[in-house]
Amino acid sequence: MKTLTLIAAAAGVAISASAAAQPPQDGGRIFAMMDTNKDGKLDKAEITKMAEMRAQRQGDPSLASPDKVEAFIKHVDANGDGFIDKAELESMRKARASAPPPEAEPDAS
Repeated sequence: MKTLTLIAAAAGVAISASAAAQPPQDGGRIFAMMDTNKDGKLDKAEITKMAEMRAQRQGDPSLASPDKVEAFIKHVDANGDGFIDKAELESMRKARASAPPPEAEPDAS
């Protein structure tokens, strides 16, 4: 699970740090920006394009690797249709926002 979380954070649907810091009630602006064909869902090409932009900004091409994009889609795509809709993206954002920071995890001693 930590691996998928790290992959999701790395791919991050290419949401910039400032966009990720916005409250979930952003009016759907981020989703609309990512949904370039305006069909109401994000396909692999749209997610890959955003991951490539983020990878370029951060100087880490591995952020846009096909494996990371696939893992991200599988992690977020709750209904398994191969696309990410607004509700699935919002669920991922809420889960990330409510997760305790790694240093807050109890010690296993």
